[in-house]
Amino acid sequence: MTDPSEHRSQATIMSAISAVENEAPGGAEALYMAAMLADSPLPYDFALSIDGTAHNPSLINPAAAFFAATATIDPLVTRDLIVVDADSQIFQLKEDVRTTLRNAMDDAQAREWASRALYAMNLVLPDAEPQHWNTVQWLMPHIEVCRALVTELDVNTAAANRVLHQTGFSLYHQERYQDAIGFLEAAMAVDVAFKGEQHPDIVADMEGLGTVHWAAGDLTRAEQTFAACLELQKTIFTEDNPATAPVLNSLAVVRQGLGDYSGAEATFEECLRILRLAHDDAHPAIASCLSNMALLYEAMDRLDEALELARKSLGINRALFGDMHPDVAEDCTTVALLLDRLGDSAGAEEHFRASLHIREQVFGSQHPETAQALCNLALLLASGERRDEAFDYYDKGLAAYESALGPNHPLMESALDNFIALLETVVATPGSDAFRERAEARLQQIVERGG
Repeated sequence: MTDPSEHRSQATIMSAISAVENEAPGGAEALYMAAMLADSPLPYDFALSIDGTAHNPSLINPAAAFFAATATIDPLVTRDLIVVDADSQIFQLKEDVRTTLRNAMDDAQAREWASRALYAMNLVLPDAEPQHWNTVQWLMPHIEVCRALVTELDVNTAAANRVLHQTGFSLYHQERYQDAIGFLEAAMAVDVAFKGEQHPDIVADMEGLGTVHWAAGDLTRAEQTFAACLELQKTIFTEDNPATAPVLNSLAVVRQGLGDYSGAEATFEECLRILRLAHDDAHPAIASCLSNMALLYEAMDRLDEALELARKSLGINRALFGDMHPDVAEDCTTVALLLDRLGDSAGAEEHFRASLHIREQVFGSQHPETAQALCNLALLLASGERRDEAFDYYDKGLAAYESALGPNHPLMESALDNFIALLETVVATPGSDAFRERAEARLQQIVERGG
């Protein structure tokens, strides 16, 4: 059977679009916006995101959204301008319609409709949270076109910035760091284009970009970006502004990672100086800086000083948040690690167990934070020859990692290596036959799953 849209002339298509403009102007706008994007499906909500509309109707009232979608979509379907999947609430332009609309636009019109398409894409693109990744991934063909439109048609708007920025951090959450950096650099270029180079939003852009370089393991680029961000802050903010403290804190940690211990220490001290000018000592930002500085001193083998700072951080956070708080759990872990290095195994175990208890209560048993706490405790117990207990905690920790992140996630590699080392030791050491058989079975299971 012949598709009725085959061999239609451009005049026929434009006549149909003109009829839609009279009957349902919003539907015609949806056509023009969609024509600027990829040859890929779009959600009905995109068709309801008309430039100038403060909110998408579907976010206000689902019933209103249904009638709005019907009024917008039906005229396009009846004139064979789009194809729809009503069950999935998606639509897609017919290819001859896309071609006709793009051919009909001059440069100014293309830029105008590109701007509107970016505005609509901004409204349907969810915030950069891991649970939204499936939606972002589905929209990615359109997002890639949006990035090209920004460059090719000079569409530097707040909507364009958000589309690029949120996509960048969505990719960051997926550990696709180089892809994330490309989008975040593009987002910052948009901000610079319409806000200028000396604007607080550029500071935020640079700080975010530095964080992604850091996560990607490119500490040199991270240091350069954080240092440039700090210089910009000094230019546009007041002297000793506490807003510089988070960047100083991050810059110090990165310098430590680069092996520049003296530079890291000086940067931490500057961070503390600025924070203490703005706050009393019982402030979470001061606790964070102290905790990070404790880890620096640990790396420098200044263990007693490190433990003192870690305990100060723990005291501040406990006073601020009580016993059941993630920051308290993190401080307990740091104190435990330092006590272990200082030879106080009992104190280390007490603090590792406290951290585990908090994380189980706050995050639940099947969460990466809880998994890490289980494996930390397991490693300590294994070092103290308490192998049967260590076995159980590793087993629970790896199960929690797998439940939360799926098999073979990079976060579980270190814990898995430590568990395998424990199993191999148990198998090779005379002792309880039942425990050795259990270890052999678990080791065999790991080997088989690893291929």
